[in-house]
Amino acid sequence: MRTSEGVCALAAVLLPLASCFTAHPTLLKGSMARGIGSWEHRALVAQGRRANGPQGVRMMATAEGSPELPRYTNFIGKVKLAGKDASVVVGLLFVIACFGWAAILYPIIGLSYGFARGFDNTRRRAVDWVVHWWAKMTCLSILYVPKVIGKENLPPKDEAVMYVPNHCSYLDIFTLSGFLPRPFKYVSKIEILRIPLIGWAMQAAGHIAIRRMDKRSQLQTFKDTVESLSNGNSIVTFAEGTRSQSGKLMPFKKGPIKMAIKAKKRIVPISICNLHKWMPDTALTPLGIPMGVTIKVHPAVETEGRDEDLILSDVFEAINSGLPSFQKADKTDASASS
Repeated sequence: MRTSEGVCALAAVLLPLASCFTAHPTLLKGSMARGIGSWEHRALVAQGRRANGPQGVRMMATAEGSPELPRYTNFIGKVKLAGKDASVVVGLLFVIACFGWAAILYPIIGLSYGFARGFDNTRRRAVDWVVHWWAKMTCLSILYVPKVIGKENLPPKDEAVMYVPNHCSYLDIFTLSGFLPRPFKYVSKIEILRIPLIGWAMQAAGHIAIRRMDKRSQLQTFKDTVESLSNGNSIVTFAEGTRSQSGKLMPFKKGPIKMAIKAKKRIVPISICNLHKWMPDTALTPLGIPMGVTIKVHPAVETEGRDEDLILSDVFEAINSGLPSFQKADKTDASASS
């Protein structure tokens, strides 16, 4: 009983943190995409099967994977907490790792922030570096290592872009922050700034906050995001506006597209595959050790001089093309919403 109560209490602190990264649906549209396991990838490579993206660049296809959890997850202390599923073993370890690594790295964050304020105030790369290692070490603590495909499609390290991934799990944030080899900022809800240690670190890194129910805040967030892009920072926005409960790609909003056009920056679509099942909307913690997860980076979509509807369609189709069949958008969802 004490163990279950501990998981519930710690998860109650962790989940508001993760949810803070999903900003207002009128501004954020997209989500990251993950692929599947390396053995499945090798199997299809051997068959020579390929998939063509909307930009005409070929990407290796990967096997479908499965939307079902492996059987072992039923035997590692799975419980119901606050009406949601939780893994006592993996979930508790994840929460402890999340806040434990934050506490360990906090002195370095303080030093990095002081350095950034004096020499790199508009980008704060030193703080980004520490946040990256915090997310990576948290994932490694539960033996979670996603596969990244399409690294050649990443922009040069000195180019600011808008990253638009699909969004189907709280773990999307840790996955991107820990394993996408580029620095970037998120647009996140203001509540993140109230989270001890982690919220302060995000503020120190210069991530962009939004008050979801405040129209003036939304307009300010749009302005701050464009300014940050112009200052050389890449930004991650979730074009769907919220997590997909089914794991399938949902219609996009136009906020991220408008921001990228305003800042004259390219958009890099990202597909996050096979992550939803490990921590869906019905889960309070990761339900097992995430395996077979893939991040697919697609070729950048140009924005200058192009119609925003065409840009949005290109980004949507690129992300959808990289997802396994059980995560692809329904036919009725294929067209972007306004």
